[in-house]
Amino acid sequence: MTDYESIAKSERARLDASIPANLHLPSELLANLPKDVSGVPETCGLLTEEQIRITRFDGTALAQEIASGKITAVDAVTAVASRAAIAEQLTHPLTEFFLDEALERARQLDEIYRTTGKTVGPLHGVPISIKSQIDVKGHDAPSSFSSWVGKMVAKEDAALVAILRAAGAVFFCTTNMPQTIMHLETHSYMARTLNPYNTALAPGGSSGGESSLVAMKGSSFGVGTDIGGSVRSPAAACGLYSLRPTAYRIPYGGIHASCKGAEGVISVAGPLARSARDVKLFMKTILSAQPWLEDPLIVQLPWRPVDETRKLRMGYMLNDGNVHLQPPLRLALEKVVNVLKERGAEVGVEMVEYTPWEHREGLDIVRSLYFADGAKDVKGILAANAEPLKPLTEWVLSNPLVREHTVNELWELCARRDAYRTAYSRHWNSFNIDVLLCPVGPGPAPRHDTAKYWGYTAQWNLLDYPAAVFPTGMRATGAEPFDEDFQAFCEDDQINHDAYKPEYFENAPLSLQMVSKRWNDELVVDAVTRVDRVLRGSL
Repeated sequence: MTDYESIAKSERARLDASIPANLHLPSELLANLPKDVSGVPETCGLLTEEQIRITRFDGTALAQEIASGKITAVDAVTAVASRAAIAEQLTHPLTEFFLDEALERARQLDEIYRTTGKTVGPLHGVPISIKSQIDVKGHDAPSSFSSWVGKMVAKEDAALVAILRAAGAVFFCTTNMPQTIMHLETHSYMARTLNPYNTALAPGGSSGGESSLVAMKGSSFGVGTDIGGSVRSPAAACGLYSLRPTAYRIPYGGIHASCKGAEGVISVAGPLARSARDVKLFMKTILSAQPWLEDPLIVQLPWRPVDETRKLRMGYMLNDGNVHLQPPLRLALEKVVNVLKERGAEVGVEMVEYTPWEHREGLDIVRSLYFADGAKDVKGILAANAEPLKPLTEWVLSNPLVREHTVNELWELCARRDAYRTAYSRHWNSFNIDVLLCPVGPGPAPRHDTAKYWGYTAQWNLLDYPAAVFPTGMRATGAEPFDEDFQAFCEDDQINHDAYKPEYFENAPLSLQMVSKRWNDELVVDAVTRVDRVLRGSL
């Protein structure tokens, strides 16, 4: 057995042993699971009716229930963590599970509430999950690299974890992510994480452990990271809400990755949640702590109130000119656009069609910037433990744009990036739009090992535009074919077309993305909230 195999086996056994015996699913159930396992936690008989009720609350509602004294922190943590333990057996979203530690903190919070009548903060007693590249004190953060296992035990909380903890959040688990982090699905030495609504599909990546867990209601909300779509792709795949904030609004200290110090494209941290208000709660909680006082990179910009009566000019983009949408997503986008044309005035939204500009150039630039060292760093980390490459690792590293750059070449590449940003801003301004409604990817949740087009998310990382994802409430039916006269834009488009068969995607959530220019994070969340109001009862 190789070092890699030994570590993978040991880590799986460690996680399995942390699941309490009273939460083990019957072997006969596990042997006969449906493709849609999202309802199993509520029908398996391992949760009480009260625990099921508690886990149905979004984070905001659960915080309110605890603050009003209707639910204790211990009850909240027990219910949500129990559901997470069940989810692990069904979709494999976890890397660590530390229930005893979480319950001890919940008991402390309940005692504070009992003796003072007050909560410690806006997240008092709310159980929150954390992606496994983010430091949680006393826990390992190997960031999906088997050679880092046991070497990344955190001495302190990451900056954003410390803020959430001070606000009353309770941490009980860390979640899975893909090898190298740079996949739009989630498969590591721990396991392949599955989509709860169709286990033949991926939950997105790289924060796919978070999306799978939150969709299973095994976390009130989760925290992930995004450098190419890594909170938005998972949220879309699992029918959740997320936000890729503008860079340097959320502190990034204590978050690990390869290529440390590379600034060609900035990775950001963001939430995955079951409501737009939870996204807002996360942002307000972090920014109210004034993280710029500790981190000189953070821009001194509190979460600002939005004039909800202001009229919004909302562009809509039906495709990016590179890759057509697979039929279920195209139909969902068209339906949402039509509803907003008819009813958008009710929430102050005016719709205007937006034409994309040179998105292929943007994709080439961002692909060149991701591994500007030719992936020497990440390859070295994998080689240290003879870790075999996953299919999507081989694919992403084999791109001809992945090559080692000289310092001068990197300077030229960054200058090309900045010139593109300026030109794109002019193009955006020519439409006089406030926000842009657009796809999150070229289709619903992808089949395993097929998520090969990042253009719909990475474009906004390159530009550093804030982008929020929201579910439309629609699902793929498994009966939406491509038009017979389909003509591909390019090779990427043909690959996306050939990967699609309607029956593969049955029951996959259909989600969309809202984008705006830098620093308009609040506006993006407001626009999603307005669209939510229109879509409820309209589709």
